[in-house]
Amino acid sequence: MKHALRRMIAAAWLGLSLALAPAAAASATAASTDWRAEEPRALVITYRVAPAARIGFRQALRASLLPRLEKLRGTGDLLAYQVLANRYVDSGSWDVMAVLDFKGQEALARWRAVEDVAPAGLGPDALRQVTSAETAPGNILRAGGALRKAGDAAPVFLVIPYDYLVSTDDYLKYVDGYLLPQLDGWMEEGALSGFRLYLPRYAAGRTWSALLMLAYQGDAGLARRDLVTQKVRARLTATSAEWKAFADNKTNIRVEKQPIVADQILP
Repeated sequence: MKHALRRMIAAAWLGLSLALAPAAAASATAASTDWRAEEPRALVITYRVAPAARIGFRQALRASLLPRLEKLRGTGDLLAYQVLANRYVDSGSWDVMAVLDFKGQEALARWRAVEDVAPAGLGPDALRQVTSAETAPGNILRAGGALRKAGDAAPVFLVIPYDYLVSTDDYLKYVDGYLLPQLDGWMEEGALSGFRLYLPRYAAGRTWSALLMLAYQGDAGLARRDLVTQKVRARLTATSAEWKAFADNKTNIRVEKQPIVADQILP
């Protein structure tokens, strides 16, 4: 039942911004169960800066990007957003990622007015520090839990890009049959608060074809990741032949790319 409800979740997932969001159920409904019927309603924007600019860039984001996103959230165009900073200096990946979940296609289309005056949502000071930026329109295809629960420690994010080697339909069957049972187990064990799975609508040439955002319950939750993963996988192996079949074949379905540990940048 839990997985069937998740298959109903698309990019109109009804949440609030990470800073204010209460606990949300994984059973939020969406207009369609078919990803083909959904227009892009999310943007995933990644920014790179020189190591010397990391501190100044975050300050510039608080001065320009975050107020702009808060204003859009106030008007209702933006349902939720997360602005995440890579915890570590890593020239092979992004320094900051902004994930924007819009109310609908019309609200996303109005983002063009922002791009006209503030490319990638950035003010002049932040733009001067960026060495590159990439924007991927897409949708939330699966979601569960809350990215932050009242009273919990500040979440620590693990953002994992994937390339999948099968059709989108077959990949989502793998997600529902293999990944979601594990994520449920991690949340039941208290290590994980919630997750979002994004798929870009125009994936050709992208560095990823699926993006998994995991919100752990602080550093303590992230530290338990390996032990909890082992425990849940052992239980699923013993109790679900279907899950084990997916596990045995997962290398033929997707390639996991470099995960990033990240923290939220707050206003």
